[in-house]
Amino acid sequence: MENNERTIKLGLEHLLEDGHEKIVYGALKKLHINTRSVEFDDFLQEARLAYAKAYVRFPQDLQENDRQFHGYAYQAVYWRVLDIIRYRQKEKDVQAVELEDDEKQEARWGHKPSWVERIMSDQLFQEVYKLCTPAEKRFLKACYVEQLSGAEIARKEKVSRQSIYKWRKAVGKKALYVIGKGEDMDYTKALKKRTG
Repeated sequence: MENNERTIKLGLEHLLEDGHEKIVYGALKKLHINTRSVEFDDFLQEARLAYAKAYVRFPQDLQENDRQFHGYAYQAVYWRVLDIIRYRQKEKDVQAVELEDDEKQEARWGHKPSWVERIMSDQLFQEVYKLCTPAEKRFLKACYVEQLSGAEIARKEKVSRQSIYKWRKAVGKKALYVIGKGEDMDYTKALKKRTG
């Protein structure tokens, strides 16, 4: 049977023949996933699909290269399940950090912070805010806290839209400096002049 005639369905049927499912269980065992694991059934299904996909992709004749296919299928199953484990762990880590950040902010504010308080306490926002002129600070608050448009900020501040564009550009440059993309700009000197 040629490679282009193989399908996922045939791969799943092949898995159930001649004890080939040992390959799937062997890969799961190596990854310390056993029948007592809460997610065992999910991993087993993913492993079976990985086997079937390996069956479709295997570049050689299966009957002539049976042993090579076993190794190929084992690796495919192992790597697929390992990728899923890593992805799930990464998701858990992100959720733990977000939960930790929420708890820290709640402890700091004494209550669950509103989105305005979150913006104002954001480290990047604070760093950029420190470098801004008084007009740029008003622009930042109007833009991110009050969520006003450029035209609304211009009316509120009684300035032209051109001034708003200048403030936006200046704040953008300072934000780039803070996140490390504009090392050639030295706003620390400007900050010292204003504060010192």
